[in-house]
Amino acid sequence: MSEKGKELYEEVKDKIEELKNNDSAYAKFGEIWKLACPIKYKSYDLRFLYEDTSREFVDRHKDNIIKMREDFVENIEDYTKLCMKRLGKTNHFKVHFAKTNEEAQKIFMEELGDNKVIYKSKSLEAKDAGIIDILKENNIEIKETDLGDVLCQLFDYKYPSFTLAPGVQFTVEEIVAKIKEKHGIELKPQAEAIVNYYRTTYRPELLNNVKVSLTSANAISADDGSIILVENEGNISLLTRATEKHIVVAGIQKIVPTVFDALLVAKIQERIMNVDGAYISLISAPSNTSDIQGMRVFGMYGAKEVVIILVDEWRTKAAKENLLYKDLLKCISCKSCDLVCTASRAFGNIYGSKYGIGAVNIIRDYIHNGIEATVRDGLFLCTGCENCTNWCPAGVDLAEIMRNLKKEATEAGLAPPNLDKYKEKIFKDKNPFKAQ
Repeated sequence: MSEKGKELYEEVKDKIEELKNNDSAYAKFGEIWKLACPIKYKSYDLRFLYEDTSREFVDRHKDNIIKMREDFVENIEDYTKLCMKRLGKTNHFKVHFAKTNEEAQKIFMEELGDNKVIYKSKSLEAKDAGIIDILKENNIEIKETDLGDVLCQLFDYKYPSFTLAPGVQFTVEEIVAKIKEKHGIELKPQAEAIVNYYRTTYRPELLNNVKVSLTSANAISADDGSIILVENEGNISLLTRATEKHIVVAGIQKIVPTVFDALLVAKIQERIMNVDGAYISLISAPSNTSDIQGMRVFGMYGAKEVVIILVDEWRTKAAKENLLYKDLLKCISCKSCDLVCTASRAFGNIYGSKYGIGAVNIIRDYIHNGIEATVRDGLFLCTGCENCTNWCPAGVDLAEIMRNLKKEATEAGLAPPNLDKYKEKIFKDKNPFKAQ
């Protein structure tokens, strides 16, 4: 085991020790996460909303999803070119293709112009491209609008969290106390009171003050260039309508062959998580009207301009060179693998990176920051149970990717000492269970 390996081992061990302290950030997240995962998992078998269970719905469409995602990966360059053509020529979007994250950051800042404030919804893609970091470096005020992200911003929360519910670890009492501390407003310790507070104080701002907004996309169809967005709060609808300029940042893996594939991806994301996707938006052009003698004029009531920044960075290379994380290109970002993950249930947000919790975000960290980052993120906490692979609606073999990362880490001398001893017994005694 290398010196760096020992350092990373101690770092992860110290985080795990914090689970014993009930007041630590890791313990608080772990407590709610251990409750949330089995509850969410059990809900997959309940027919309380539809005639079929969520799993039955997913399994009925799984072959189509896998075939569609494999088709995209094998023809990634062709679909990207077609999508860009439709986005620009057919849909009148302003389209950028960024080969690298650095290019995406430069393009984004140019599109932002002199604006010093940006309103955003959840956008892991913007974080993945380093755009959030560059905004902070340039002292741009980032206004979160998803309530979970708003709460994380309220608490200045720096730890990994669940991407779909980033504020799940905060109690009602903690939230109302923090609102009183920050804003001088006293609320009843009720979820409804918190929601009403933000509706009455923040919603008018979203309706009237947004000049530039940032979202990602759940999917983008190559055949007609439509952007599909799923939400339950209504914040994305406001951001994409009540704004002068709507900027979409998306990795090219968000592209799907057809608009019907895009809708299927959205419904799979909704059903597999058993969430109430109250709104599904298809954005196919900036707002416009042809009511004045048939002349098409852009910029009526909604966004005057829609800008798309498609980011490649690692994606085409992964597909063409068959890199160990190529399968990640099939991911539809439903996030449900986090709920069935043994390591995630046991260690909460210790098992994750700055991009979020779980194996997918550990792999993201590897792509951008190398093998040492994954060990720091808890790579060796993965048990290899393969729940993620067996569960995935898109057929992503996360377990195999994690095995390959462990192999690389081991070869680099970064494996924990117990694994080193285990390996030594195999090579020396041909028996890992032989007593000393």
